[in-house]
Amino acid sequence: MCKEGGYTERHVIHPTRLTEPQGKIKKYGTRILPFVVCLVFGYIIGGYSDTPLPLLSLLAATCAFVFLGMELAVYLLLIALPFSFRYILPGRFEIQTPTEPLLGMLVVVYCVRRILDRVIQSGIGVPSYKDRTQSGIGVPSYRDKQENTFPFFLPICLYILVTFLSAINTPDLFGTLKGALRATVYILFSVVVHAVIENRVALKRLFIASFPSATVAVIWTVIVLIYHIDAWQWTSAYRSAPFTNYSVYGAFTALFFLVCLSRLLFDSSGYDRVLWTAWFLCFGVGLLMCFSRGVWLSVIVAIGFMLLQLGKGVTHKKILFIGAACLILLVCLNLPGIYNILVERITSAVDLGYASNRARLLRWGQAFVMFAESPILGKGYGAFAMLYEEDVALVGSYTAQYQLGAHSEYLQVMAELGIVGLGAWIWLNLAFLRYGFRALKTLEDGFYRAIVIGLMAAEISLMVHFTVNNLLNGDAIGVPFWGIYGLLPAVVQMANREKITTETAHSV
Repeated sequence: MCKEGGYTERHVIHPTRLTEPQGKIKKYGTRILPFVVCLVFGYIIGGYSDTPLPLLSLLAATCAFVFLGMELAVYLLLIALPFSFRYILPGRFEIQTPTEPLLGMLVVVYCVRRILDRVIQSGIGVPSYKDRTQSGIGVPSYRDKQENTFPFFLPICLYILVTFLSAINTPDLFGTLKGALRATVYILFSVVVHAVIENRVALKRLFIASFPSATVAVIWTVIVLIYHIDAWQWTSAYRSAPFTNYSVYGAFTALFFLVCLSRLLFDSSGYDRVLWTAWFLCFGVGLLMCFSRGVWLSVIVAIGFMLLQLGKGVTHKKILFIGAACLILLVCLNLPGIYNILVERITSAVDLGYASNRARLLRWGQAFVMFAESPILGKGYGAFAMLYEEDVALVGSYTAQYQLGAHSEYLQVMAELGIVGLGAWIWLNLAFLRYGFRALKTLEDGFYRAIVIGLMAAEISLMVHFTVNNLLNGDAIGVPFWGIYGLLPAVVQMANREKITTETAHSV
C-alpha cells in the first residue's frame, strides 16, 4: 500500500504478471544483454584485428546502454573495473575497455541531460542537484538547494581549467589536450556519482556491484601471488593477475578493507555481519600479500584516523576486535622467511644505494627542475613522461615498462600544472577533508556514520599513498578516487534528508 495525493492506493499483482523484483531483473537483463554481447565481441575480435571496428561497435553499444540506464551503467562500470583490459588502437592509442568507454559515455550523457534540464526546465533523466528534496508545495526551499548541491564544484572546475591551460608550455600540444580531456572525464565521474546515488537503495546497489567484483579480483591475485611465491615481492609476479603491479593492487585492496573495517567498528545497526566479516578477512589477507611500502604507510595512517573516532559509539568488544586483528598480523609476520623479507624491505626505504630509491629521487628532482622552469602553469599535463628519461648510469639497465611519472602525485601536479594547479589540487583535498569532518560532528552513530568514516579513511589512504606514488592515471585507482569524491557528499546529504524526514514525522 502507498499513499499519494491524500488517498490510499492498493497495488494488486495479477497472477500472470511478473512481481516487481522479477520485472526489474527482466528490465535490467534486457538492457545489459546487448552490451555484454558487444563486449565479448570486442574482447575476442579486438585482439586479432588491426582495425578499430570492434571498438567502434563497443562504443555504439555503450552509448545506447548508458542512455537506457545511467544508474545501471555506473554499477556495470564498477563491476568491470578490476577486469578491464588494455585495447591498443592504431596510432599508439590505448583505452581501458570497458571502463573508459563507459566512463566517457556516462559523463557525456550526464552533461547532455543537465543541459536539456536547463534549457527546457524539466526533470528528464537524472534529477538536478537542486531538485532532489523539496519543501512546501513542490518548490525547493533555499535550505534544500544549499544542502543538496555538489560541494566540490568550484575546486574541481578550477583543477580542470588548469589542466587545459597548462597546454601553453607543453612540448606536445595534442598529447596534453588529449590527456587533459581524459583526466576531465575521470574527475567528472565524481559529479555523476553524486547525482546517481541519491538514496539508500542506490547505495546498497553500489555495494552489491563493487564488493563482489573486487573480492573476485583480490582472490584471483592472491592465488597468482601464491603460485609465484618466489617472485612475490616483484611486479613480475602479477603478470596473470587483474592488476599490473603491487602498488595498484595494494591501493585498490586497501580501499575496500578500510570500508569493511569501518562498517564492523562503527555500525551497530542490523546488517549481515557474517558477510561483511568475510569481506574484511578477504581484503585483509589480500593486504598481507602486498609488498608496497606506500600501501603499508597509507593503511597505517588511515587506521590511525579511524582510531581517533573510537570515542563515539564504539564498545570494548570492538576495541578487542582491533587487538585481535593486530595479533593475527603479528603472527603472520613471524612466519618462516616472511619477517626477514619485510625487515629488508622496510630498511631499504632509507638506503640510497637501492635502485628504486635512486630512480624515485631522480624523478623527484626532475619534478622540481620542471617546476622551476615553468612555476605558474607548469610544463603541461602529461609532460613529465614526455621530458623525463632514465639515466642508465644511475638506475641500472632496467627500465620500467610503462612511465610511472614523478613517483609522487603532488610533485607531478606541481611540475605539470605549476603552483596554480598544485593550489587547486590541495584545495580539492582539503575541501574533501573539511566536508567530511564537519559531517562527522552532526551524524549520529550507525550506518551513515560508519560509511562516512570508511569513505574518508579510504580517501586518506590514497592521499598519503600519493606522496610516494602517482596512480591516478590508471582506472583501477582513478575511478574509485574520484567516485568517493561524489559518494561522500551523496551519503551525507542522504543522511540529512532521512533525519529531517524522521523529525518531521515525529513532530506530526
